[in-house]
Amino acid sequence: MTKKKSEQIILASASPRRKEMLQASGIPFYIVIADIEEKPLENEGGHAYVQRNAREKAIAICEKTLSQEFVLSADTIVVTNDDKILEKPQNPEHAKKMLQSLSGNTHLVLSGYSLFQNKKEIIARVIETSVTFRKLSDREIDAYIKTGEPFDKAGSYGIQGRAMGFIEKIEGSYTNVMGLPLSQVLLDLKNYAGIETYTQKEA
Repeated sequence: MTKKKSEQIILASASPRRKEMLQASGIPFYIVIADIEEKPLENEGGHAYVQRNAREKAIAICEKTLSQEFVLSADTIVVTNDDKILEKPQNPEHAKKMLQSLSGNTHLVLSGYSLFQNKKEIIARVIETSVTFRKLSDREIDAYIKTGEPFDKAGSYGIQGRAMGFIEKIEGSYTNVMGLPLSQVLLDLKNYAGIETYTQKEA
C-alpha cells in the first residue's frame, strides 16, 4: 500500500461533473485527458467493461508522465434491466431509443474507478446505483432531447439536470449517477494516497 503524499492528483477525465465534484471536495488536482477507445468486447458485461475502461484511462496517463503523482480515472455507464450497456448517445434518434428503454423501468448506473501511482494500480472499484424512471411520454422525451442535455451523458440523461424529474426512485450513491461515487473515492484517496479534503492547497 502506497502512503506517499502527492501535492496533487491527476484526474484522467474530461467530465465536467467529475471536475466539479473534486473541486467542491477541496481535493487538489489537474486534468489530463486519456484518449482511449471505449467499446465493449464481445460478451463483456457492464461491470468488467466499466472497470477496464477506467484502468485503460489511468494506464494511458501513466505512460505520459514520469511524476510520482497519483492518477485517478473513472468511467460511468448505464445498464438496462436486460443487461444492455448504454453509453453516450450518438444522435437524437439514439438518445430517444435509450430514454424509451429506461422509461418506466429500473436500471443500474455503474462507475468504475482506479487509482494508480508509478504505473501500478493501488485500488480499483465498481460502484452501482439502482435508478427507477417513471413512465415518460414521447413528448417529454422529445422535449428533453431538444435541450441538448443528453448528448454527453451515459444513458442519455443527467440526474442533476432537467432529467431529475424523470426519476421515481434511487438506491445507492447519488453522485455515482453523476459520474463519480464521491464518498467512496474520498475514502480511498485518504486511505491509499494520504490525500484528504481541504487539507492541501487547491490546484
